[in-house]
Amino acid sequence: MSDDDEAWSLDAQRRAFEAQFGSLESMGFQDNSKADAESSESTGDDSDGSDFGGFSDDDTEDKATTTKNRVQYDSDSSDEMTSESDESMSESEDEAPRVVRLGETTSQPITVSKKERRLLKSGRAPTLAELDAQQKLAQKQQEKELRRKAGSDDAENLKNDLELQRLLSESHILAHNLEYSGADLTLRTIDNEEPTGKARKRILDHRIREISATNSSTGGLPKRLEKMPMSMRKGMIDAQARRVAKYEQEAREAGIVLAKVRKGHTRQLNMGKGVTARSDRLGTGVKKAKAKKDKGLKIQAVGRSTANGLVISEREIARVANRGKGGKSRRR
Repeated sequence: MSDDDEAWSLDAQRRAFEAQFGSLESMGFQDNSKADAESSESTGDDSDGSDFGGFSDDDTEDKATTTKNRVQYDSDSSDEMTSESDESMSESEDEAPRVVRLGETTSQPITVSKKERRLLKSGRAPTLAELDAQQKLAQKQQEKELRRKAGSDDAENLKNDLELQRLLSESHILAHNLEYSGADLTLRTIDNEEPTGKARKRILDHRIREISATNSSTGGLPKRLEKMPMSMRKGMIDAQARRVAKYEQEAREAGIVLAKVRKGHTRQLNMGKGVTARSDRLGTGVKKAKAKKDKGLKIQAVGRSTANGLVISEREIARVANRGKGGKSRRR
């Protein structure tokens, strides 16, 4: 490989590097290859001018003038060399770290897939079918990425919805939750967001009942009330009825519309107060005794009334006629 070919290949590599990353001067470095090329050109010019072609009178005069100019140039160059040496000394003393900044002009490397590599090796252009298949594959990958992001968003939204539903269902308990006292505060509970004490017990009990209400005949409530004297239970029921009546009367006078209560149930006031739920002691409603319907005079009725009239059976006729159940007579 000759020197010209090697120089040409190096120049091609330099141009390719500058096209992708930029020149070395823009990055803050010094390009030594250009300095070597300039020095070689200057030496070539000196060698061309050194060819001898004889002397003449004009040449002698020119030579005299050139010698004078050269002496003057040498003196000027010596002054410039001294000034440059002084500047280099000052620069070496004030030498600072070099900062390199890469701008946005640098291009990112392009990744080539296996299919594109095979197509490039085969030496042919891609067909329309291959381009369509590649476009469909890119579209499928984009849709898959969008579905994955949407799935993560849906999972987060579902988690937030469940937390909101739980907060709404337990708000009546948290409304009566008291602040921590000095005895309850410790290094573990000082930054705890979860409720403690009575509120925590009520919330856990409420969650367990919600889970068991699916297969429970009582809807998660206990089958038997808490044991206590009957007189105390009756007194608590009467006090609750008085409080509910007073609450409804005040709301009626103030023009407030209250929510309807289910049939057979009582209005629950201060549901989240205390450790034990009020429904575990008093139940959800007051059981009323069944009143017997007054059927009028106690007389012997015969037959049954239908849309077609009074229907009397044979047994009733026999009973009225005093003939017993009727049927064939028994022979002795």
